[in-house]
Amino acid sequence: MSTFEPGQYVRLRSGGKRMLVIHVLETAQLTNTSLVPCEYQVKNRKTLGFYIAANLRLADAPASPGNAV
Repeated sequence: MSTFEPGQYVRLRSGGKRMLVIHVLETAQLTNTSLVPCEYQVKNRKTLGFYIAANLRLADAPASPGNAV
């Protein structure tokens, strides 16, 4: 079972895009797997993917525009 919660940001252990862990209602069939539903931005669209929890690590949340230094 995944230890990642919806709303957390993750990234692949090998690097790559920052992704948001999402809650998908249809994942009831995936409760006993290590797959984590994530979404990320590609150009002008959101992309949904399922990733193995062992290949993910927590990432920092993106900086909000109002908090830019």
